[in-house]
Amino acid sequence: MFRALCAALFLMLALVACHQEGASIPQKTAPPPEKTPAKAPSKKEEPDTEFKKLHYVIYEEGKLKWDIFAAEAYIFKGKRIKMKDLKVCANPEKGFCISSKGGTYDPKAGRFVFYGEVVLNAGKKGRLYTSSLKYLPKREALETEAPVTIKNEGLLIKGRGFYYDVKTGTMKVLKRTKVRVDA
Repeated sequence: MFRALCAALFLMLALVACHQEGASIPQKTAPPPEKTPAKAPSKKEEPDTEFKKLHYVIYEEGKLKWDIFAAEAYIFKGKRIKMKDLKVCANPEKGFCISSKGGTYDPKAGRFVFYGEVVLNAGKKGRLYTSSLKYLPKREALETEAPVTIKNEGLLIKGRGFYYDVKTGTMKVLKRTKVRVDA
């Protein structure tokens, strides 16, 4: 009887196994990816205030400190000012003006950033040409990492990077300096 029971059990297992072989076994598939909402196109930041033909003058202790001209100016939440066709003359007794295609002023950081055909006219010290330049009023310094060209009465200096200390008038071209003197 034990043998009959084992044989019956064996036959049932064999039948179940054969039946499962013929049946299709569902394949495990990865669940469909969750649909993420499409990002809304980022809105272009709109200025709070706009000016055309801006001329702004700042005096300190009765002396002209800044004279700023811009064809257009945009103020963003009182934190940043973006300008086009910009010219800034600072410390007129030192005799330098910076002009560029555009620039920004960040009052919190206390710096100007000029970009696009930047020209620094330093009076008797010559002119500097570059693509970008930072003016840091608190340190009274100008700096850039971009290529620069300095021209002054028969002197041509080219290099990469520039630092100018407005207080002392000290100027440095930082890397790959080439000097040509036309006598």
